[in-house]
Amino acid sequence: MMKPTVLIVEDEEPIALAEKMMLEDLYDVHIAADGEEGLNKVKKLKPHAVVLDIMMPKMDGFEVCKHIRNDPSVRHTKIVMVTSKNQQLDEDKGMDYGADDYIMKPFEPDELLHVMNQVLNRK
Repeated sequence: MMKPTVLIVEDEEPIALAEKMMLEDLYDVHIAADGEEGLNKVKKLKPHAVVLDIMMPKMDGFEVCKHIRNDPSVRHTKIVMVTSKNQQLDEDKGMDYGADDYIMKPFEPDELLHVMNQVLNRK
């Protein structure tokens, strides 16, 4: 059986690699280093889910999320926003832009796996 595809869009390489390690047993994981590259990879890979950092160069996570939701070919991709900005305003904004869930950094590996499983099993 093929693993679901997950794209991690994160500009801090150590964090991206740690997230990849957390997920790679269950998912086919790819990484993009900024919002622009992330959006291009979403269109190319058409992943089942995106783990999307908010604070990134070139294009922030909110913009990437908005572009995904406005593109019919990838609109149904699940989006989990990840940020160290622990403000309710950011979570609300992320959800307004169409995120499926939201995780605050730092988080435990189990939390990321749990949220990914929940999001991918939602109809």
